[in-house]
Amino acid sequence: MDGNEAGEHPDESDMLRDQINSGVALIKAGRARLMLALPRHRDKIPSTHRPAFQSLCRVYEVTALMVDELRKEVPCREELLAEYEEICRGIEADAVAMLDGETSDRWR
Repeated sequence: MDGNEAGEHPDESDMLRDQINSGVALIKAGRARLMLALPRHRDKIPSTHRPAFQSLCRVYEVTALMVDELRKEVPCREELLAEYEEICRGIEADAVAMLDGETSDRWR
């Protein structure tokens, strides 16, 4: 029986797996989302091709897709949604730092 039929929410790991396997070009979609989220850096995002930045774009897209799915749930899992929204803000901050030429051990 499907978790939704029983009145339960889908498992978080299943949701993540579905997003990763969705067929969406994750790097490209993540870049587009970052361009919308970071308008001051919009001109730098398309030309940044470092592997660490591409990985960040991929993770951002998966996380943003999770936020989208969690926002649709009734009732809303507010704590989980807030956690994923916070992850998105952290990724955006890392993207800005990368685009501004900063370095971090996390991005190696």
